[in-house]
Amino acid sequence: MRPLLRAVPLLATAGATAWMLSTNPLAAPLVERSVDDLRLTLEARVARTATEAWLQAALDEAVAEPDADRTEMLLALAAELGRTVDPAAAEALLAETRAPLAQAAACGACMADIATCESLRLVAACALPFELSPLGDVNALRRAGVDWSAGRQVDTVDASLALVGLGATAAVLASGGSSASIKAGTGLLRMARRMGSVSPALARQLDLPIRWGAVPAYLRGTARLEDVTDTARLARVGAIAREMDAVRRATSSAEALRLLRLVDGPEDAARLARLSEAAGPRTPRTLDVLGKSRAFRATLRLSRTAAATLLLLWLSATQIAVLIATRIGTALWRHAIR
Repeated sequence: MRPLLRAVPLLATAGATAWMLSTNPLAAPLVERSVDDLRLTLEARVARTATEAWLQAALDEAVAEPDADRTEMLLALAAELGRTVDPAAAEALLAETRAPLAQAAACGACMADIATCESLRLVAACALPFELSPLGDVNALRRAGVDWSAGRQVDTVDASLALVGLGATAAVLASGGSSASIKAGTGLLRMARRMGSVSPALARQLDLPIRWGAVPAYLRGTARLEDVTDTARLARVGAIAREMDAVRRATSSAEALRLLRLVDGPEDAARLARLSEAAGPRTPRTLDVLGKSRAFRATLRLSRTAAATLLLLWLSATQIAVLIATRIGTALWRHAIR
């Protein structure tokens, strides 16, 4: 009975491990964190990473670029966390860029060409109202049509997003607003594209094939959107636009433009929307401190079933190792006695 009793713990652990493995818990070991859990996790990691040395180095880098928006965000983060930094150069930069005359001149240039906007404040105040309206989409198609008729190279990404935006506008009018998120999201994508904030990988996915001969009929309302472009690829662009509108609503339109540079496809857009749901207006600073990879990884955690299975595997291996070590030790002790 003594060897049998010694084997009971190992047999029990092995049986439990076999039963857990039979449920295949490691097929999808990671699950999404709840919104509250994700919020607490992100705040803890930001506080741990944003030390005084890190903040001072990041602040000096933002002033040297110069990036007034990031400078202001880092100063606010340092004040919230109680970190001591040297604010002299940062405050001088903010005073210079926020001067009324400088703002007025920059706003005029920003309205004429969004690529010249010096900060997100200018984008939000000067360019967003027009660019997010259907008039912005019509103007983008007008530019594309002029280039096409003149034989010049057409910005097909800009024109594709304008088509999606106009199609979503028509759907909003027909459905009472169900496509409003796609309309707002495509407006953000189109603006970010002109500002140079869209990654090459995302730009390739936004480049839709356009049948230019059908565009005038579509603008007149005598042709469908399906007659102008590929509807399957159009749906993919619509999904990205919908996720980016969720980011816009959680943060702001201007901040969503900045965050778009981190998106390489629908998966990144979905993770960014998930993260912004938890972090809210703090999303930009969270991504600035943690980086894209660490912040996106924080949205997932090891499931309880997978964690229990790994613990049982470790316990089984430990018990087997102890059993083997005991047998070897006993054999060596008997040999030494003899």
